[in-house]
Amino acid sequence: MSDIREQISILSDVQAVEEEIGMADRQIQVLENEIAGLEHAAGEHEERVTDEKAALETLRKSYRELESESKINAEMIVKSNEKLRAVKTNKEYQSTLKEIEELRKKNSVVEDQMLEKLEAIENAEKAVKEKEGELSAFINQCLEKKESLADRAERERKTAATLKEKKLQISAKADPRSIAILEDVRKKVRGLAVVPVHKAICMGCHMNIPPQLFNELQRFDEIRHCPHCQRIIYWQEKASE
Repeated sequence: MSDIREQISILSDVQAVEEEIGMADRQIQVLENEIAGLEHAAGEHEERVTDEKAALETLRKSYRELESESKINAEMIVKSNEKLRAVKTNKEYQSTLKEIEELRKKNSVVEDQMLEKLEAIENAEKAVKEKEGELSAFINQCLEKKESLADRAERERKTAATLKEKKLQISAKADPRSIAILEDVRKKVRGLAVVPVHKAICMGCHMNIPPQLFNELQRFDEIRHCPHCQRIIYWQEKASE
């Protein structure tokens, strides 16, 4: 009788420690998810800064292309002016004047575009500088939070490791057959695998057990199961009810 009572007590202790291990593992997962979330957020911030820099570089490239085009136009205007001095007919003179005028108009448009690009570049540079400042501050915050979360996760891991060692020590006191029964029941049910019976009611599924089984439980002569949920059940003496 005392042996079965002891085995039930050990199985209950093993289960209690497993519950603590589960809580520690869940807390570790929560903390790791928070760390991953911070890393993802930092990555998104970095991507936005990268995009801003890419947009700025596109503007600078466009400006350089316009600047190159403006230089070419200016060189063509110089050549056309030289040509103007060398023409011999009025027709050629008028044609060259028209050519020069068109080049100047074209270059005027290019220069206007260059001014627009310069303004856009200036605004983009301010935006990049602002985003870089925000990124730096955010990353510093993330590093501090990650360090705190990592410390907490490490403490939880140590707690889980201690609990697992405690479980092994408790399990070593049990009959291997009892542990095997516990493992088998755990595969079949959700939540607790070992539960008390109060006033002929299984505290696992809250169903009434047969009167005969309730009387047998009080003998503590073997491990018994709830006929409804298959959990390991035991009688809890009146003083504990």
